[in-house]
Amino acid sequence: MQTKRSVTTTQIKKIIESQNYRCALTNRPLTPETASLDHKQPISRGGTHEVANLWVVQHFVNTAKGSLTVEEFVSMCRDVVRHQDAITTPKGADPMQATLEGAGQTPMTPIMSV
Repeated sequence: MQTKRSVTTTQIKKIIESQNYRCALTNRPLTPETASLDHKQPISRGGTHEVANLWVVQHFVNTAKGSLTVEEFVSMCRDVVRHQDAITTPKGADPMQATLEGAGQTPMTPIMSV
């Protein structure tokens, strides 16, 4: 059984700074209230409690990821988006445009067509 190694506050601060104070998974801004230390490879799945296996994500993202690997979590998120697009996009509509509009964003108009 592995023993938990100590990670210092200085090391955590360096991780956050290297991420430009943004969530490692969503790129959303981090605040002290929203930040959560996460193991990229969960301890329960063979990961270690070392700086190389740590990053900072938003707390709700960490909660949703749980004990999934990064690949499993991203795959699950893609499944959620595909399913939601399929059930909320009108027939014949562009799912990307519908997704952007649903998020309150406007799709970019191409400068030139290829």
